[in-house]
Amino acid sequence: MKNNLKKIISFAVCFGVLFCLVISTAAYNNRDFEQNILSKGSKIESLYSKNTISNDIISSNSYKFESNNNPISSEIFCADPTAVEYNGRLYVYGTNDHQQYEKSGPDKNNSYEHIKSLVVYSTDDMVNWVYHGVINTKKIAPWIINSWAPSVVSRIENDGLTHFYLYFSNSGAGVGVLEATNPLGPWTDPLGKPLISSGMKGLEGCPYPFDPGVCIDENGQGWLTFGGGIDSYLPSPARIVKLGDDMLSFASDFKEIPAPYFLEASELNYINGTYVYTYNSDWSNHKTPWDYNCAAPSDCSMVYMTSKTPLDPDSWEMKGEYFKNPGFSGFDYSNNHTHFQKFKGNYYIFYHTLALRKSMGIEGGYRSLCVDKLDVDENSVTIESTGGTRRGVKAISSLDPFTTNLSMELSNTADVTFDTTDNTEPVVISDTAGAWISVKNVRFSGNDSQSDTSLLKPTVLTGINTISYDLTVTSVDKDTTITMYPSAKGADSCIGSASISGNGRYTITCDLGGATMIQNLGYFRASDDAKVTFKLNKITINDEYIMEVDSKLSNTNEWGDGLKNIWSGLGDGDEVYSCDTAVLKYIKSDDAIELFTVDKALLPTPDDVVIENLKFLANVKGSGRIEVRLDQKDGELLTSIDFENLNQFTSVFTNKVSPISGKHDLYFVFSNKDIAFKLWQFTDEELIADPVTTEPDTSEVLMGDINGDGIITTADVGLANSHAKGVKLLSGERFNLADINKDGKITTADVGRINSYAKGIQKYS
Repeated sequence: MKNNLKKIISFAVCFGVLFCLVISTAAYNNRDFEQNILSKGSKIESLYSKNTISNDIISSNSYKFESNNNPISSEIFCADPTAVEYNGRLYVYGTNDHQQYEKSGPDKNNSYEHIKSLVVYSTDDMVNWVYHGVINTKKIAPWIINSWAPSVVSRIENDGLTHFYLYFSNSGAGVGVLEATNPLGPWTDPLGKPLISSGMKGLEGCPYPFDPGVCIDENGQGWLTFGGGIDSYLPSPARIVKLGDDMLSFASDFKEIPAPYFLEASELNYINGTYVYTYNSDWSNHKTPWDYNCAAPSDCSMVYMTSKTPLDPDSWEMKGEYFKNPGFSGFDYSNNHTHFQKFKGNYYIFYHTLALRKSMGIEGGYRSLCVDKLDVDENSVTIESTGGTRRGVKAISSLDPFTTNLSMELSNTADVTFDTTDNTEPVVISDTAGAWISVKNVRFSGNDSQSDTSLLKPTVLTGINTISYDLTVTSVDKDTTITMYPSAKGADSCIGSASISGNGRYTITCDLGGATMIQNLGYFRASDDAKVTFKLNKITINDEYIMEVDSKLSNTNEWGDGLKNIWSGLGDGDEVYSCDTAVLKYIKSDDAIELFTVDKALLPTPDDVVIENLKFLANVKGSGRIEVRLDQKDGELLTSIDFENLNQFTSVFTNKVSPISGKHDLYFVFSNKDIAFKLWQFTDEELIADPVTTEPDTSEVLMGDINGDGIITTADVGLANSHAKGVKLLSGERFNLADINKDGKITTADVGRINSYAKGIQKYS
């Protein structure tokens, strides 16, 4: 394994310098394990105890099924995605529905009027996501009405820097643009006004010039699409314009794109010399009229058109639907907005659903970002039509536990909040005892090729021996018995029951005797006329294949309230429920649901190299314990780490880690409220903890002491220089300490002054 640690590290020397790990793989690179001085009387404890956090207090308030990868976030509402790649990471931006949610409340309709910021995520593996916080568009551009539906591109400019251009809807009144030299900002308003506004010359027939879609072609030429506002077949309010060299002006007139049944959500891509325009069709019946050599799109679906000469309206060729409304895929119906992106050799489609809202049990129309694979033929420039899934995409790489990792790089959460003051190193904070976060595909041994099943598809027809129902009773008026009734085709009853004595978690198992064809996955009955409501969390087939159901059932509708069965309007080959290695499909010729699995002979052999004598390090603030568990929130304990009375971020470690091999999901479970967790790492290097012997005088702020260790050293010089060069940006108090001349900027002048202090060339004053 690769380690970047020195053999002996002093954890709490009097100047408080613990150690520094430097990596350079992303825009938020150069992450450090920092040691700030402990307050007087506090101590570091690195303990491993059998007295683990009780499973009874571990939170169940996760609104994302743990085996699924959609939505991207289980905490933050976000919609209308766009994305850009930079230094091996994918940065995704979207409309900040969460701002509206916080203003209006959970059950108010999402009217979008309070949204004046944009959300930022990033990933390098497509399943673990860093939430970087928001871009405060109202602060950057005070003239805005709202900020919705961003679209972003990047280009290396004459100054040698990569410039990012972020276009956004200024409500429905036009388009604004922000600029930065880093995908995390800081962002500026280069125009001081909208780029496009209603009523501009050439926008006749386009009353709402919003929802921008930008691309840069192979010649470095920028193009922008937008539009909205006419409920008709044709003409279309969709528009395209050639951008000037500065990406902030126009090099052509506005031209119509003849997009039939156009509603909104313009996007533009460039593939193999062809411009690919996508938009959201309206809610009307699209079959009459329809004058194209392809099927008419379904209601409120995403449609694409292609052209090699985009300013010529007659050049656009209709290709048809490529992404159905999420309502056709088992989600609630909502508006539709997509972005497709090539990343590390694969195409992905980003979109939003109401899945998180539904899991939270709220009524407001708050949306959540999702992502799935997209099949694109670059030679013919054709896109295979698809729909959204809860399962999402598979990881394209494993996470390395032997480098410094952000706690915010995660897949799922329960009862946590986030501090994004420093958007390069955001922090997870526990909101309750028993809160947790998880990260997927952490590889301790082996390699990705040994465990990659992404190319394997379930193709083997497999008999169903048992179906187990995992359910949570939320309301029952008396003791009762719940009986589930799945049905093998042509067989007698295959029932299973459980005695219910109140709210809580229950399991019901039914024997289907190896059936290859089933007519329904089950309905239920409750005895003694009991009134009962429960959430069906998942089904497990043959004690092996775990599939999300996530449906609410009540005996006001015994016949499959939320369960998919053969009478649920399924089409031939439609996926009913699935997991990574199995899928239930409806087969029309058999009029039955059938189980298909991956050929086990094709599955990779698990890696059996066991890693021993590991240490676990964490950068934390607060008091309590963090337990690291394997594969489930209540899974096997890998290690634990204790700390107390920490008033600042401090790095602690434990040398008690269970032997481990292969690849796992990790769950970090918090014992207490208000534990702040920033960084973590495993290592086999020797670590030595020394006690704190002195406490610096903090009665006076020491300008230039950016890392807060009580003295000005070359380490502070490096931090200031990194900001000045745009490598790693400082924020908050760190920014203030580096801005020696107090001009609101950190420049080479500040770096030079701090360097003079550090080397003793200039006396500090």
